[in-house]
Amino acid sequence: MRDPDDANRLTAAESRRLESEYTRFRIVELALDPVRGNFDAAHLREINRRIFQDLPGLGFRDVTPGQYRPAVSPGKDWNKQRRLDSVGAHSYVAYSPMDKAAQARLDKALKEANPTALAKLDTAAFTQSMADLYAELDYLHPFPDGNSRTLRTFTKQLAQGAGYNLDWARFNANESSRDLLSIARDRAVTELALPHIRDVETARSVVYSMDRLENNPGLYDLLRDAIRPSRALAFEHLPQARALQKHPELAKSYDALHVAAQALTKKLPGNEAAQREALSMFKKEIQTRLDEGEAPQKTRGRSRSR
Repeated sequence: MRDPDDANRLTAAESRRLESEYTRFRIVELALDPVRGNFDAAHLREINRRIFQDLPGLGFRDVTPGQYRPAVSPGKDWNKQRRLDSVGAHSYVAYSPMDKAAQARLDKALKEANPTALAKLDTAAFTQSMADLYAELDYLHPFPDGNSRTLRTFTKQLAQGAGYNLDWARFNANESSRDLLSIARDRAVTELALPHIRDVETARSVVYSMDRLENNPGLYDLLRDAIRPSRALAFEHLPQARALQKHPELAKSYDALHVAAQALTKKLPGNEAAQREALSMFKKEIQTRLDEGEAPQKTRGRSRSR
């Protein structure tokens, strides 16, 4: 068993690697066995606790899994400066003071984390809701460390509960994609933080860094490529039997596809190449509507009118 004092003897780089090793395992574990909760503050705190549960026993004495960070002293700001190597710049961002008012704001924000209500939204509206929710939670920044990992796990699980897939992993592809996400998040947070920044120097630094990064894509723009309805992915990638097992509502989409195949056989007898091409185009239309978040029964209705 590792000596609890080991972390104190490690270099900063070694400590980061140790933390990453243990938290990565817990994040994978959470993907296989998610927190069962109501997407409220207790749910969010439990995700943070599970991700970082190993670190205190490894000697990381400043890590408090599942606990909010202390309120900032009057006149001070909780802020961060991060290096963006792909653009050769720094991003300077300020967060909430995490006082009682911020905790109440967190509880209010999490009332929007309702998978049943979110499931009724089409893809564009769902993406906007997730961008707004993430920005609000990131601004509140409730934990001393690990907020990004906690929020990614929380929002991915929330998206799954609403019938969507949120692919945060795409932003780990390379340094540039990671920095683009960091910039988008920091810009969104800054819009929320500016009215509440207490220190003049903090405000100056935040505005300066955001002015330099204003031409980068926003959070909604990035999430548009990272969010897709789960049933749309199943229709695209899974065999029909498997897709129907996971999403029985896709039966109407497959029904429309089969009706179209029969009609094309009659309309283009003996021309199998033309039949395949026309059917492929029809399938792409269904796929597009599923990606837009349209209900399968609407897809069917449109297909029969052709």
